[in-house]
Amino acid sequence: MSVAKWEQALMAMEDELDVHEAQVRTGEATMVPAWEAPGDLGPLPPQLAERVMSLVRRIGLLSTFVQFQLVAAESDLKHLEHRTESRGTGNRAVALFLDASV
Repeated sequence: MSVAKWEQALMAMEDELDVHEAQVRTGEATMVPAWEAPGDLGPLPPQLAERVMSLVRRIGLLSTFVQFQLVAAESDLKHLEHRTESRGTGNRAVALFLDASV
């Protein structure tokens, strides 16, 4: 069991999460790749469990925020579509851009 290896892996995860949180705040979010643990980590040292739980909570909060943003965007799109239809122009084409990387 290597505490130093775990601390290094956790620091890398925290740094990556910092980047993704900043991207979401600025609307520049990108796809988050799945984390793959290095093969030589071994079991989690008990003294690092709270740090891992803090990361899990941060990831959950970020995920919830992104889900709320997607729901809000969907609502905005529906509102825009309704406004376009109610104008009676006959032209229902609307240019929409969706960042699928979120």
